[in-house]
Amino acid sequence: MTQARIGSRGSDLALWQSRTVLAALRVQPAAEWQSDITVITTRGDVDQSPYLAGSVEKGFFTKELEIALLERRIDLVVHSLKDLPTAEPAGLVNRTILPRATPADWLLIRREFHEPREDGLLPLRAGARVGASSLRRGALLGRYAPHAQSVPLRGNVPTRVRKLSEGQTVDAIVLAAAGLTRLQLDLTPFAVIELSPEWWVPAPGQGALAAQCRIGDREIEGQVARLADPACVDATLWEREFLRVIEGGCSTPFGCHVIGNRAHIGIATQQGWAASSIELPSGTSTGDSQRDSFIRAAVAGCKPVELTETAARALSRTLLAR
Repeated sequence: MTQARIGSRGSDLALWQSRTVLAALRVQPAAEWQSDITVITTRGDVDQSPYLAGSVEKGFFTKELEIALLERRIDLVVHSLKDLPTAEPAGLVNRTILPRATPADWLLIRREFHEPREDGLLPLRAGARVGASSLRRGALLGRYAPHAQSVPLRGNVPTRVRKLSEGQTVDAIVLAAAGLTRLQLDLTPFAVIELSPEWWVPAPGQGALAAQCRIGDREIEGQVARLADPACVDATLWEREFLRVIEGGCSTPFGCHVIGNRAHIGIATQQGWAASSIELPSGTSTGDSQRDSFIRAAVAGCKPVELTETAARALSRTLLAR
């Protein structure tokens, strides 16, 4: 085959992801990949609307890259899995690849706004402005930090960290831990609170990578398939099935984290943030009506989160600032 080309968004994180996958592909036998990465700007890189409600399912971060694939200007794209619509576009196929990074969110706080609490809520000074780029994070802040103010904050990861450092618009931010660790950003100026995905439920697929190529490019599909990590594939398949069934990618603040045979799910309701933890069934195939029925029942069974005394103590033990 002629040398294959990887396309990527131009952010530091997108390029890190593409280079990491390119390095893994180039060590395979008979792999022929160009070392240069083709940078393509997407609408998500240009449109800085405050919140992303419905944007993922509309291909906010992917459409221009998918067009370049279909037009054969590039041969492979690496995405953050959480940015991919659940419906695959005609002519293209997605494959989850490589071991998953931590799916958790981290809360970064300017130290003068870090204030430990005894009630199990997030250790933020009253009135602190917390930057959140999704409705899910905003809903979670409403439950676990009602004493703080959730404000929209867009931009790539280094830009958001810089805005926090400057303190002009926010006093704290919530970001995916995977992006922060992959870019090895200096977080020493901040108190860093690791938010457990068991109760601060992340976006489906968070921390995982996906490769997208054309259907029928068998050599590329075969090389990509060899990068699959079974545990990551199985967990994120369930998470994205939850997302697909409830249409959480459109406008519903929703989170899902699967580890082993257990799913932690959360969804915003009129009564506030509701959540549950359930054991997953075995033996049902993707798209099967049994699975869809199970998912609907599981989401319907979410109960509003109450910070009981026991839960508050357990939550407080997880809030350890670095």
